[in-house]
Amino acid sequence: MTPELKSACEFVFQEHKLSADPIKWNKHAFHGKISIGLSEMAKETLVKKNIILLPVKSRKLVTQLNPDVAAAGSFEEAEKIIETKIPNLVVTPAYDAETYITNHVFGYSAAPPVHSQSATTRTSPTRPKWYMSPFYLYVAWPLCGAFAGVLISRLMDLVYTLLFLNPK
Repeated sequence: MTPELKSACEFVFQEHKLSADPIKWNKHAFHGKISIGLSEMAKETLVKKNIILLPVKSRKLVTQLNPDVAAAGSFEEAEKIIETKIPNLVVTPAYDAETYITNHVFGYSAAPPVHSQSATTRTSPTRPKWYMSPFYLYVAWPLCGAFAGVLISRLMDLVYTLLFLNPK
């Protein structure tokens, strides 16, 4: 963590601690004391470390201080409180590039693992429809589209020729 980000995290933490209401994130949130990009990075860092919370998960514009760290004096102290309170397995980041790459190929997500009581009730992962297979998506459908485009332009040329260029 860079010193600038650390000081921005400290500033955002102190602002949350001083504010009785949740903070609404906009360009005037901190009155120009820190840059918008740095404040967004600090917000992401503090949310990832569970120091500030998103009360409404669908709206990421409002944040509030985690009540567990309200007694902390600084950002580092709050970080230590959270680390000792929550097991390390829970603190993993929500987005892990390695698992995303292994589980999402060609825009399809891998079927979620089936957790069942017995092995007989397991279901096999569903396969994509035949027309959504990579061959059709990258070869067959583009060729059909090009052929249809040529056919439509020929028909339009024929109609134009018959209507406007043939004098009667």
